[in-house]
Amino acid sequence: MSQPDEARLLLTLPILARMRSVEGWLSDGEADLLVAGLARALEELPAPHAVVEVGSYCGRSTTVLGSVVKALDEDGRVYAVDPHEGEVGALDQGVVRTSPTLARFERNMRDAGLADVVLTVKQRSHEVRWERPIAFLLVDGLHDYASVSGDFLHFEGWLVDGAYVAFHDYADYYPGVKAFVNELLATGRYDAVRRVGSMMLVRQRPAAAAAA
Repeated sequence: MSQPDEARLLLTLPILARMRSVEGWLSDGEADLLVAGLARALEELPAPHAVVEVGSYCGRSTTVLGSVVKALDEDGRVYAVDPHEGEVGALDQGVVRTSPTLARFERNMRDAGLADVVLTVKQRSHEVRWERPIAFLLVDGLHDYASVSGDFLHFEGWLVDGAYVAFHDYADYYPGVKAFVNELLATGRYDAVRRVGSMMLVRQRPAAAAAA
């Protein structure tokens, strides 16, 4: 009997343990939803797989995404989009500015063994010139309506049919995020998959892009 391919075996607990060492606000449950959603996207959608993260901070969620891709898809890549100016919050509620995060982010990717999987894009989303299909998109930049909608819409045209999109901080404390996601679901082009904590996972309805 042949031996199982351990390189393709996805274990969630080591990913969560690795994530916990990185500064940020992603909970275990929210990370677990990212793992499940991205694993499904990699299984269901055609290769090559591009995963885009808008808003990386120090790389807590990037560690989760990169670990899943490294375990399941040797040709997949995570594109981590963030200007790394240390801005967190929402434009309509106040933006907190911490020290720049690029050095910490890159160190965390190296420590997690993900430097070959995660590609750093040190830009704001609207500055990114994008030219490849996206299987999974995480929107977690600034959390006001204008920022969330702008981040999503900049990449939406590149989502493959049936792609998955995760929105972090879908919660009452950031009403702009909730308002935009609720409006997106109301269009009928996306279906809610699951919410855990403040992480909302949605999926583009198949053929929605062609019908829009």
